[in-house]
Amino acid sequence: MRRILRRQRSGYALSFLLWLLGIAALLLVFWKTWPSVYTANNPFSAFWESLWNEMLDFIPGVEFRLVYLIVFASAMLVTGVIVFGLSRQWFLVGGEDQTLQCPWCKNYWKTKSHASRPAMVLCPHCRHMVHPVFVDL
Repeated sequence: MRRILRRQRSGYALSFLLWLLGIAALLLVFWKTWPSVYTANNPFSAFWESLWNEMLDFIPGVEFRLVYLIVFASAMLVTGVIVFGLSRQWFLVGGEDQTLQCPWCKNYWKTKSHASRPAMVLCPHCRHMVHPVFVDL
């Protein structure tokens, strides 16, 4: 039996977008806190203090603290890792080569199958969802 890896490009794109959002949020937090952290004697406490006290407003009238942006960034990074992990699937491929025939277009193709009767599959020639017929050539 052979294992193959199937990757979903949409999952990769979504996880990359989530990672970018998380990294951008973290960079924004560090950009806003850098002036107070750079000049402080104790940088960690100055960073912690500015996270809880400094406000950020994207839209006039809507303000929130920088610590909320840290929570958002960490949630986006974790979600991106989860989506990336779930967009990869391992399949076991084995068995012997079998020839199938499409009942619509009557074309043949070879596949590896374990089942005695294949489920509905997409014909590679006419692109119909069919129950193919096993053919002995």
